[in-house]
Amino acid sequence: MIFIYAALGGFVGGFLRWGLAQLFPGKRATLAANTLACFVGGVVVAQNLPHLYTVLLIAGFCGALSTWSTLAKEVGTLLKKRQWTLGMGYLALTFGLGFLAVLLAQQL
Repeated sequence: MIFIYAALGGFVGGFLRWGLAQLFPGKRATLAANTLACFVGGVVVAQNLPHLYTVLLIAGFCGALSTWSTLAKEVGTLLKKRQWTLGMGYLALTFGLGFLAVLLAQQL
């Protein structure tokens, strides 16, 4: 039964990730998806929801929404082009916004 919750959350998260990619070109979609996933994860943890909701929202929804492999590809591409400042800045911005999103979510 638990895998159904993960699958449902993953379906919605994956669909939202696709939608963000349609709305925002390139790195902005990745940044938005990862920041939103961190925020939702922060809310779920702060609310101490039952385990099935945690599976639905964190493992399923946030797991499908967030895209760390795309982040690694984008940063790797920038570094390969020797765009060190842009690559490291983008990485720092992603981690910084993710961390701030979790902190903000836990204050709700």
